Amino acid sequence: MTRKTHHIDTKLGHLGLSPDTNFGIPNPPIYRTSTILSSSMAQHRGELPKAYDYGRIGTPTSAAFEQAVAAIYEAEACISTPSGLSAINTAILSVVKSGDHALFPDSLYGSSRRFVTTLLSDLGVEVSFYAPRANADIAGAFNANTSLLYLESPGSLSFEVQDIPAMTALARQHNITTICDNTWGTALHYPVLKLGVDIVVEAATKYIAGHSDVNLGIAAASGQHGKKLKTVARTLGMCAGPEDLYLGLRGLRTMRLRLEQSGANGILLAEQLSRHPLVSEVIHPALPGSPDHQIYCRDFSGSCGLFAFVLPDTIAQDKLDKAVEEMDIFAIGDSWGGYESLIKQAHLTGKMRRFTPEHTPGHLIRVYAGIEHGPDLWTDIAAMLDKLA
Repeated sequence: MTRKTHHIDTKLGHLGLSPDTNFGIPNPPIYRTSTILSSSMAQHRGELPKAYDYGRIGTPTSAAFEQAVAAIYEAEACISTPSGLSAINTAILSVVKSGDHALFPDSLYGSSRRFVTTLLSDLGVEVSFYAPRANADIAGAFNANTSLLYLESPGSLSFEVQDIPAMTALARQHNITTICDNTWGTALHYPVLKLGVDIVVEAATKYIAGHSDVNLGIAAASGQHGKKLKTVARTLGMCAGPEDLYLGLRGLRTMRLRLEQSGANGILLAEQLSRHPLVSEVIHPALPGSPDHQIYCRDFSGSCGLFAFVLPDTIAQDKLDKAVEEMDIFAIGDSWGGYESLIKQAHLTGKMRRFTPEHTPGHLIRVYAGIEHGPDLWTDIAAMLDKLA
């Protein structure tokens, strides 16, 4: 495919393919290798060109996946890593150094929070957390040595949507690099690089791979940020496995279909829950009652299937546990972005948050709507709620 003006949905079906160099076979093969032989001593010394040097540094399998992801983000460079967390950490380490100050939203993904409050701090980086909805007020948190403003929109578990254009504009004025975790929005619904973000990261484990059988991460950027990403990833030895890369590339082909079904199911469930008398609050930015709905409508072109709702804390924990455990379709589990629907209880107190979450107090229930039949999913949740009434 030579045209660059095709719709992104068309590109998803063709990116990373090279049948002309693969005996007419559309899908690139899985290259499992560590050693890559040189044709001569001169080539081995680097005096003659060589497409690939070593399996850890890159193969046609990794190149196909990374080029495809870079294309849908319209970025110049992309790295692939063994997990979303490793992509996040690599991106952060490509920006900060000892003596720098880095800002993170209080809604930061829990495993990322563990990294920045332990290892990153041990490396001499000053870490501060800011209220997720700081938006234009974020400039008040900048210091002379601030080098990184990290964004996560919507926020983990509490789903605050940030004003990315305003925050990135302020960061640029102070020569501060921005990184955004875009796992919820994806390149299909939330083109954060076009909104001013310098580096985007995603857990490709989620919607890109999409079948709950892969751990995979990506980070993409252009210019010097892209070059630094590549250098740091190579220095850290970051490389995803060939089977995971193949499954990630295959997942891109159907990503739009899965994302749209999951997103539609999520909105259906959120709307039904918002009308249920037992539910105290539904936390989903696509709902008109959300405090971030205006920003969501401006910046997002669609939703995903992940959101939360709150039940009164007068419901006994053991009663809630039993009702959830007896659900027919929803399974109890972490992660999301696969084909199956998931549910879990979240806790945002103590060491998890510096600022008090703005949602209604009570049992916070996180829901991931998969790609099953939406009305069946609602029947399952409604039956669970009936047991709590």
